[in-house]
Amino acid sequence: MDRRQFLGALAAGSVGTVAGCLSGFADDATTFTAAPARVSEDAASETGYEYRGTRKRVDERQVGGEEIEATSYLSTYDRSIDLPSGRFGDEPVRAGAFGVGTTPQINVGGEDFNPISDFSDREIAARIQDHYEGLEIVRAVGGRALEALGVRFSLESYEGTASLQGEFDIEVVLDIFRREHEDDHIVVAAIYPVEDVLPSEQERIDTLIRGLQSYDDLEVDIVESDGWDSSSN
Repeated sequence: MDRRQFLGALAAGSVGTVAGCLSGFADDATTFTAAPARVSEDAASETGYEYRGTRKRVDERQVGGEEIEATSYLSTYDRSIDLPSGRFGDEPVRAGAFGVGTTPQINVGGEDFNPISDFSDREIAARIQDHYEGLEIVRAVGGRALEALGVRFSLESYEGTASLQGEFDIEVVLDIFRREHEDDHIVVAAIYPVEDVLPSEQERIDTLIRGLQSYDDLEVDIVESDGWDSSSN
């Protein structure tokens, strides 16, 4: 994979590999649909992150003895970051990636189900690592408190290394947070290089998170599902 695409794809995969846990197909299903989420235009413009569209995923599964249909959404962003030219060439690398996914909370026949809510942040980080060859999450490095969608929460951070095209190794930070909003579960994953001035990139990610929006009639640009892993567990 081209180094300009590698970290951008991580944002999609980091959310999608977890949201993809829904599996199976049926002809009749009770329908549950998450509200899509994205970052406000002001927040995206302020940080320089470019909206790459929203992927819609419809999966079916048996819950509480019934076949259910669940619709989830994944919005992704990335930005170009000037990394040291001596190692990565003269062109900017799209090395900052941000993804926000929403999945519906399902209750059928007294049984609750959500493909994301039962995972811890560390489990999500491990799944992201397993999903991408060349990515190694080394350690947790604590977290920070933020407010988004009207609620204060804790975000967890991890440090690791990523190999671009099997040729370039770069140190990266992975930020993860999950929370309930209305009847949905939201998960955010952001990954960016340590080699950029970390505080400034972290501030950009925090601005994106504070700018999150999620509601039923939110306008999003639906794109093809390429890059949102469809494998099931």
